[in-house]
Amino acid sequence: MASDRRQFLREGGIALGAVTGGSITAEGLAPRQPPQLATHDLEPLQQAGFGWEISDINNNGADVLFEVARDMTLRSLAVDVAYMITAAPLLAGFAEVLCRIFVARGGPSAQASPASGLFGNLQVRNPNGLRVGFDPNVIQDLFYQVILKTWVPVDGTASAASRNVRLEPLLSLSAGDFLIFHMDHLGVPGDVEMQVVLGCLPR
Repeated sequence: MASDRRQFLREGGIALGAVTGGSITAEGLAPRQPPQLATHDLEPLQQAGFGWEISDINNNGADVLFEVARDMTLRSLAVDVAYMITAAPLLAGFAEVLCRIFVARGGPSAQASPASGLFGNLQVRNPNGLRVGFDPNVIQDLFYQVILKTWVPVDGTASAASRNVRLEPLLSLSAGDFLIFHMDHLGVPGDVEMQVVLGCLPR
């Protein structure tokens, strides 16, 4: 049996490979070419970041915004948001924080959340008479939206909430556009914080 196997390997048509210079190469196969990098992978990705916080937020909200100084592609976005109470509540209750990031094309809009011209207004079908809350319209150029929710007991135990999100929006931005970062709150008061890192490819 063993001699038959050796004979088969010596004469058979299956090439298992050859050892050359300490490495194994496949017989009869062309050398594998290294993968070609896309053009955008060769361009230097520029990173920038900032953070902001709202202290003692209580059923209200705020924005921070800044202008895009030159044409670019927003390649990556890493956002960390966190909520915590600053004092135990008199009554147990929930807390929620809505966090959004969107683009205001050509300058900051007077409207906090500009409506998209690509879609009609939101409509609700509610045959059971449920209590429904919703945005009145679809928001233009909104590319990040996160909600933090937590139950806050009277002693405040385990009531913090946080979220980390990383995106690759590949979003085209022009000089004069504004990036707008929004946080608002409902429920038990506390502090909210957002930390942001942007990865940009200037054009």
